[in-house]
Amino acid sequence: MNNLPKKRKQRFPDHFYNNTTYIGAGLSVFILCCELFLFCIDFFSSAHSVYLGLITYVFLPPFLIVGLILIPWGAWVSRRRILKGAHGGTHKLIVIDLSLSTHQNAILIFMVGTAIVLIMTAIGCYKAYNYTESERFCGVTCHQVMNPEYTAYTQSPHAQVKCVECHIGSGVGWYVHYKMAGVKMLFMAIKGTYSRPTPAPVETLRPAKETCEECHWPGKAFNAIQLDKIYYPDDPSKTLPWNIKMLIRIGGGQNGESGIHAHMYYGDEIYYVPEDAKRQKISWIKAINKAGVARIYTTKGSPYKNTAPPQNKIRKMDCMDCHNRPTHRFEAPDVSINRALAEERISPSIPMIKAKAVEVLSKEYLSVDQALEKIRLGLTEYYAKKQAAYYGEHKDKVEEAIKAVSLIYRMNFFPEMKSRWDAYPDNIGHMISLGCFRCHDDEHKTKTGEGISRKCTSCHIITQQGSGTAVQKDSDGLPFQHPFDGDESWKTTNCSECHTGG
Repeated sequence: MNNLPKKRKQRFPDHFYNNTTYIGAGLSVFILCCELFLFCIDFFSSAHSVYLGLITYVFLPPFLIVGLILIPWGAWVSRRRILKGAHGGTHKLIVIDLSLSTHQNAILIFMVGTAIVLIMTAIGCYKAYNYTESERFCGVTCHQVMNPEYTAYTQSPHAQVKCVECHIGSGVGWYVHYKMAGVKMLFMAIKGTYSRPTPAPVETLRPAKETCEECHWPGKAFNAIQLDKIYYPDDPSKTLPWNIKMLIRIGGGQNGESGIHAHMYYGDEIYYVPEDAKRQKISWIKAINKAGVARIYTTKGSPYKNTAPPQNKIRKMDCMDCHNRPTHRFEAPDVSINRALAEERISPSIPMIKAKAVEVLSKEYLSVDQALEKIRLGLTEYYAKKQAAYYGEHKDKVEEAIKAVSLIYRMNFFPEMKSRWDAYPDNIGHMISLGCFRCHDDEHKTKTGEGISRKCTSCHIITQQGSGTAVQKDSDGLPFQHPFDGDESWKTTNCSECHTGG
């Protein structure tokens, strides 16, 4: 009697029994089980985690593919070795014999595995596409890097608009372009070599005609809109705020050749050359009217005064040249404290509150925690020592003000990324940044001496201004009067030379 153990019946051909195939099969089964488990969590859970999506649809699938590749790769390498030993390296074609159970099993496993992979790939690609298009993927995955932009976005008028609708737009070409750029940024984030602050992507943005105008209709004509502003002095407890109302001459429309929107499409075509990355210094401008007549304006120190600039440096003006911070806007201390006083989140009856709040917000700190601690300490010490009588009677108001100032800091200042208002010039208006005065400064002139005017009435008409009962009103327009002082130096200087925002 033969007492030798019986040889276990093989389910697959000999060359599938090797370490590489074992590793591939083990890895595939493990990742497949993980994916199925995570799929179930994602489909049936009401709460969606940004990191769950990252692991399920971006991180794990490549490992599943690697595992599946290792299975046939190991079998192929093993088969070559077997043939080399048996036939001295003579090549032999792969033969599939369905009468053999081992071949039947291999084909069945291959077909079932392929079907599962194809189904999971289709679902995974769809989910991965939607996940990488979500605002949470853009803003939360790279938490520290994109935290400033994401925080500003959640407070903006575009908070319900997906990031990709402005940053990518429609079209496969642009989608691939920006995703490839995103991979580069991902490696920079991993290595810690990213810029602080994150540079505004002015050079890589698509034309506004292909993004902004998907929602905003430039053909809609506006005569003017009313803008109401309120400005508080350094000590709002002693001086009443200054109110100003003005009509902003928006213009536009198919036949609108005047107003601010005449810069766009329906008036002159405007071209310019920026001399810096933030497009704040402009020394060459070309305007072409509807009749095709071109006028070129240059400044005294322009390198293009007597020669045309390189074609690749010339940019045609569009929405983003003025609306350059429509979503990721970091409010300056002066602006945010004015707003808080107007909304009475900070009581205007607190002595020197605007001056002190702007002062502590404007300082540079190493971290948010340090900033919040020093803001609380600075304001508390000032009122406890310098305004002791008021602080003793109205400690609750001061505490509310400190909370409001701390919240303003959280929403607008990000020291780890060096992101704050003065890192990103806002070209709407001209109070804190040059804005309109980049061109409208009376210094850009043609060879015949024709200049680009900086008159206030070019863009707005003041209908009301003043403080308390001393308010001037005139529907035909008032000459601008500077609040709180009689100094007229503003007539020959830009607002941003004094109004830094901090």
